[in-house]
Amino acid sequence: MNLLTFGSAGFGGDDTNLLQSALNTTAANGQALKIPAGTYNINPISFPANSRVLLDAGVTVQANPGYGPSDKMLTIKSQNVTITGAGATAVIFKMRKSEYAAEHATDGSEYRHCLDLEGASNVTISGISCNQSGGDGLYIGAGAQGQPSQNVTVTDCIFDQNFRQGWSLISGQHIFVYRSYFTNTSGTAPESGIDVEPNKPSNPVSDVHIEDSFTTGNAGSGMTFAFWLMDGSSQNVDVTVLRHHSTSNQLSGYDANNNDVTPNAQGKVLVQDSFSDSNGSYGVLGHWYQADGPTLVFQNLSITNPHQNGPDPTYHDSAAVACMRGGGGSAPIGNMQFSGVNIAVTNGKVDRYFNFTDGSSKGVEKMVFAPGNLSGAAQVPPNGLVQSAGFSTVNQ
Repeated sequence: MNLLTFGSAGFGGDDTNLLQSALNTTAANGQALKIPAGTYNINPISFPANSRVLLDAGVTVQANPGYGPSDKMLTIKSQNVTITGAGATAVIFKMRKSEYAAEHATDGSEYRHCLDLEGASNVTISGISCNQSGGDGLYIGAGAQGQPSQNVTVTDCIFDQNFRQGWSLISGQHIFVYRSYFTNTSGTAPESGIDVEPNKPSNPVSDVHIEDSFTTGNAGSGMTFAFWLMDGSSQNVDVTVLRHHSTSNQLSGYDANNNDVTPNAQGKVLVQDSFSDSNGSYGVLGHWYQADGPTLVFQNLSITNPHQNGPDPTYHDSAAVACMRGGGGSAPIGNMQFSGVNIAVTNGKVDRYFNFTDGSSKGVEKMVFAPGNLSGAAQVPPNGLVQSAGFSTVNQ
């Protein structure tokens, strides 16, 4: 069913009621809703169960002025939803970031997400952009009853110039993201391209696959794994990242932290055949990453010219990869594996290839550094430091 069979739209007025009515009717009747080329203005809308939406090239859907602090542009709390665009540069959902930035300055709001999934299941999104939100371009989290979002696939999409994150993964199982871009996030911390960050121990992040995607030009890190609110009661972490490009972010290419508790969350994050290029701080940083947490594995990671902004201001360090902590920790840090890591430095801003140091005097455990090709660090050999002692490889 063509949207315009339900009435006139795309002529500069408020199209919210027409679009919501068309969504409700087509979903209830088992039909797909086709949105033709044009510019549509909307307040927040939600997708009922069994929604199918097809968007032609040349569709722009933009937010009306006046979204409240918790208003989301597109919300999915249902099942069996498909949104298919003609291409991420041809189908654009756009909010009013500058308006929300002014609101944030007074009320701290950061939740005006563009595409918001809460406890949704069997959702497929492809070929669209979600840009200039007052929060996250994409948010995947739990529903009202605490159930995670499940069976979500996002393919060939762009999330650009959002305020808090390109994508926040808070609670999800069976999440698949392919060939998507999370770029130019800026506004309020963490400002990552992708942030995997459960809000509570009961939020799972399992069977998560991120492949052939990009985090570029973000004011924070390219990709963040933040497990600091998980503990031993949490479901095992299971995240796989393949052929990812993290480039020209202001902080690290990949960043991780977890909880300083025992027992900690368990599981594994695998980053394989991926890249960290020209980032402002580390190629990879595990900060306050307790050794009793999920294993972080970096296989065949290529790092080029980290520390574009100079030595890290917190740790006063310029190693390419690091596991670091200052004072106040209660257990050893570590459980990071670098296997076949390739590091090339031509900017003169890297002293060593690795630094694994705990300022809390609890120690560093379960660390591996098995290099591939290394070149350009200023203070080698040895290749790096473990608790201030020099080593060229690490396996402990």
